[in-house]
Amino acid sequence: MSSTIDSLSEKTFASFRKITPALVAIAILSGLVIFLPDVVLKKMSLNELPELWKQIIGFVFLLSVSLIGTIILFSLLSSVLSKYKYMRIKRNLKNKYKTLSPRQREIIIQLLKSDDKTISLNKNSGDTIYLENSLFLYMPQQVVSVDWNNEMMVKYAPQPWLLELYYEEPELFN
Repeated sequence: MSSTIDSLSEKTFASFRKITPALVAIAILSGLVIFLPDVVLKKMSLNELPELWKQIIGFVFLLSVSLIGTIILFSLLSSVLSKYKYMRIKRNLKNKYKTLSPRQREIIIQLLKSDDKTISLNKNSGDTIYLENSLFLYMPQQVVSVDWNNEMMVKYAPQPWLLELYYEEPELFN
């Protein structure tokens, strides 16, 4: 249900985002016609508009300003919500890191302390599979080498959130 409402609102406001410069121009133009002094309007021969036109111009002004305000409000709200979701996911993954086994932590620490921030691991190892599925590691390339024991060795890199956490809280990785 929530995703349906999100997709519907995204589709609705996507078309408004395309015409935002036009909305701004309409808001400015109609606002000028409404709020300019009579002396200026008289010079442009706009002082004797029929009442119906003045009502339409007023309605267009209110509509365009409210649409601009809504677009700005929704974009700010979307930005704040995405940052909040990211922080919540990062906090949950940090807590998940604390519950890893000593071997899994050792792999992550070795990865983060390496010069190029990559490590070769056995693709079929349980620890590797768990760390990859739990969003700690990812394969930046698809190059696979075979070890002496016929193990598939793959280069892995840390997820961006893990690097951020490593630079923010290095004491967590000692």
